Amino acid sequence: MLTAQDICGVSVMAPTPCVEGGDHWSKINSVDLEETARMTENFIRDGVGSIALNGTTGEGATLLWEEKVAFLDTVVQVNQRRVPIFAGATCLGIKETIQQMRALKDLGADGAFVGLPLWQTPTLENSIRWFADLSEAVPDMPIMVYSNSRVFKSVFPREFWEGVAKRAPTVVTNKIASPAIMEDLEEIVRRTGNRIRFLPIDHNVYATWKRVGDHIRACWSTTAAMGPEPSVALMDAIQQGDDRRAAAIDLDIRSVRSSIPEGQWELFAYYNVQEEKARFRAAGYIKCGPSRAPYLYEDLPEEWRRAAEANGKAWTELRKKYAPAPIP
Repeated sequence: MLTAQDICGVSVMAPTPCVEGGDHWSKINSVDLEETARMTENFIRDGVGSIALNGTTGEGATLLWEEKVAFLDTVVQVNQRRVPIFAGATCLGIKETIQQMRALKDLGADGAFVGLPLWQTPTLENSIRWFADLSEAVPDMPIMVYSNSRVFKSVFPREFWEGVAKRAPTVVTNKIASPAIMEDLEEIVRRTGNRIRFLPIDHNVYATWKRVGDHIRACWSTTAAMGPEPSVALMDAIQQGDDRRAAAIDLDIRSVRSSIPEGQWELFAYYNVQEEKARFRAAGYIKCGPSRAPYLYEDLPEEWRRAAEANGKAWTELRKKYAPAPIP
């Protein structure tokens, strides 16, 4: 079973490729399984360390269970245990989450990608107990915590991580998407030791490594779904302790123009999925297709579309610097 020490490199937050016409509510088989297979092989070929499925970018909220099953089965069959696969299992309540985790494990997922319950705002004790209960119910399935403060209505404070480290032994890693975690990360790591691998985003992983040190062995990235080579190169440099090269790659990554229009970050919650799909399509690394109802691509304002497409094209240019083979 996976431990925190097994989580290394770039954890790509994968989209779920959608067939043309799959954006309509009536399409019950919307997953492009052929493109899913190609995407998975490309990720592994190009050096990702793990793959996380069906979070926000992976449109876990807009897929039928049968679609999630077909999607995961394809990823697992192509992967052949080469890298860890974390399957999205976030649900409204504990019983459904446990049921999904067990089924996803039986399908071949190496771990579950799980946030907090999505209805009543959980207290600190609710939040810790949630993961403690999941560990008790599915003791042979490691968990990546989806610690997104905006989505899950929690800042995930140090007390949460202390409680999880003590009471939820299957929690081995997490996707950091909470400013409070980043601000307090040194103390959180000190209090939890190496029990949990904390994953900053790729465009902040170098600065985090300089603060926290060798605990930082992995990062998460949605950008890597446009081609992971720059992010992979950065993590390789960090793991080798090559500060000079890591700093140079970090500068390249952060120099790519933002996919979000200046001064409009507060609107990201409304356009998250559509904006990601727009830049993925512009990059051309995978054929991700349209975004699914009710979060339709046509909802994306023109200014956002232009920014997302410019980001995707700029990332493709940066990939040429780090890809081992020419990029068409």
